[in-house]
Amino acid sequence: MLAVVVVALILGACTGQQTFVPTTMTVPSATKPLLAVDLLAAPTGWVPVAYGDAQLSVPASFSVVYPGENALCGSAGPRGALLVAPLPSTQTGTGCPAKARGTLVSLVPARHVPAKYANETPIILNGVPVYLGPTDNLLSSYTYYAPALGVEVAADGPLARQVIDTLACSPRAEALALGTAPSVPASWHSVSFAGLRLSFPADWPVERTETWNLCGPVQVAIAQGVALDTDKAFLALPCPAPLPFPVMPSDGVRVDGGAQGPTGSFSAGGACLHVGGLTVCPSSTPDYSVLLLRVAVPGRATPVFVSVGLAGNGMVARSILYSLRAA
Repeated sequence: MLAVVVVALILGACTGQQTFVPTTMTVPSATKPLLAVDLLAAPTGWVPVAYGDAQLSVPASFSVVYPGENALCGSAGPRGALLVAPLPSTQTGTGCPAKARGTLVSLVPARHVPAKYANETPIILNGVPVYLGPTDNLLSSYTYYAPALGVEVAADGPLARQVIDTLACSPRAEALALGTAPSVPASWHSVSFAGLRLSFPADWPVERTETWNLCGPVQVAIAQGVALDTDKAFLALPCPAPLPFPVMPSDGVRVDGGAQGPTGSFSAGGACLHVGGLTVCPSSTPDYSVLLLRVAVPGRATPVFVSVGLAGNGMVARSILYSLRAA
């Protein structure tokens, strides 16, 4: 009976109407809650930042520093910064005075239970089981560990508690979740390219191109619409500097049919799916707000790469994924 009540409350937190109050309650450790994207986990106007299956939201004035980018104190926005998978030397903001960094938040991968959480009972935060770490005496420093999402979050500063309490599932988790494949809405359009056929919302523009440009492994967002790229020509343009603020995720899809394609790792960590008679392998590298897929198309010697934007609750991306068919 307790398990039924807990699951009902979790589902209510993920799908029901609520104000900005993180949903928390203690649950037995054997309970496995259902995970879903909580679209009400953050205040209005904040920007979600995804990392794999996890997502945090921050004010639009925050800076976001991704792996490989410079995480100097001076790069922090006026209210603070979010460091995504930072090196250990930058996680705690060593050498960054509080005045310079405002609120500093780090989101790091963690696949094994850290010792400081070993004897705790998890709570449910925005539909996710979370272990709470120790806080400082001034209650401005917090750490959370979410084993279901494979991350640990640490925050320090005036907005530490507000930011860390937005921890939730990312749209990627919803797009790749097990379960019944969604039906493609009757109003959607379809297009065939590079041996693939896929569906998308009718109001999305379709662009065809033959140029590609490699600008590093961080693909934070994708433009809304459909881009079909043969990758025949390299566009030798300088890569833009990293944006100093969080980028709002958007829905969209890009198909790269050439040999180049986007970069990504597709090791055993990214379990392949069988969709519409195709073998579709999600990237096993940490994705942000773009789901990168490698698709084996019958009759083609090289794979086709499909990049799908991850916005909202991930259901648009899930519908595009499950619309894939051989043309």
